[in-house]
Amino acid sequence: MNPKTFLVDFMPSITKETPSQLKRKEYYDDLLKTYDLGEVISCTLAECKERGIIEKPDIVICAYEYEARGIKDVLPDTALYVAESVNSVFSRKAETEEKMEKNRKIFESAASLTQRIRESTEEERMQIKKFHAMSYNDIYKMIQKAITGDDENLRKQAWDLLWGPGEKYKDFIWMRVQLMAEIWEHSKGKTFEELMLMSMERHIDQGTARKMDNFTDESELEYHQYMFLDPLGYDTNHIRRLPFATKDQERYAYENLLEKNEIPTNYLRVQVEANSLRKQYDDYLSGECAKVKRVLEEWKKDPSKSKKELGVVPWNKDDDVNESLTEKELVSLKDFLKKHTNADYKEMFGR
Repeated sequence: MNPKTFLVDFMPSITKETPSQLKRKEYYDDLLKTYDLGEVISCTLAECKERGIIEKPDIVICAYEYEARGIKDVLPDTALYVAESVNSVFSRKAETEEKMEKNRKIFESAASLTQRIRESTEEERMQIKKFHAMSYNDIYKMIQKAITGDDENLRKQAWDLLWGPGEKYKDFIWMRVQLMAEIWEHSKGKTFEELMLMSMERHIDQGTARKMDNFTDESELEYHQYMFLDPLGYDTNHIRRLPFATKDQERYAYENLLEKNEIPTNYLRVQVEANSLRKQYDDYLSGECAKVKRVLEEWKKDPSKSKKELGVVPWNKDDDVNESLTEKELVSLKDFLKKHTNADYKEMFGR
């Protein structure tokens, strides 16, 4: 069957075809063309409540938090999203891009759910809707019970949900933070060590650090070692050492070791650090790619331009800045652009 989606107070009615209203309609039409939400019905809050009881939509996308609470009371088993209304998207120019991005993620998630419902059996469909209709606390308690229970399969599924596919769902991310914070508060040093290692994996996954061989100090204490990397992936010669925890080591004793080695004493700070560092690197690379692209565009227009005119430092210090780019320099610039962007550099600049 074709899933049904209610859009509640999302698109304002067009009274006059002014440029601003036509712009809003175009945005609304593009959303529905881009994301398959099954049978889409635009309605008011009152119409949603009245029709929803009879038609039982699979998904509801509304525009306000207070609407969501009212809809939840009437349609408790419906997957519910709160998006930015079309009017809200264009109410303040400075916030338009941010609100469009928010809606993009919401509609993308709703379209994915629509496809899952469409491909599921009736029993699976009910389970999917039941899960998406659960509250934050309901899901958290379910995951917490699975992780602390004796069923190894359920425990694995819960961890995979929090640390795998759940990464793209903000509620699962906060559940992970909440669960780890509770473990941090009540566990001993060995658990702290495992949490810190998991957080350093964030650095490795994001390309801001690499794992090194373990290190043992003069007191025979063993450490995990990590080398931080620069935006281009080269070693920075800045090493982080995470101490191995001893059996039954208390929380504060392990935290003291972290402080001694000038390491954040909370795994959440390490994750925030990794995210912040990756953003700095991405901003830097974005700026450098823009410079390289500008140089290659200028070179393509006029290959005779000198390095000085293009603002390029010679590959070799003895090269004349008044000469044009060498083949080695061109290859280097193109390879840099290829590595750090998705641009079709060959089509743009040749090879």
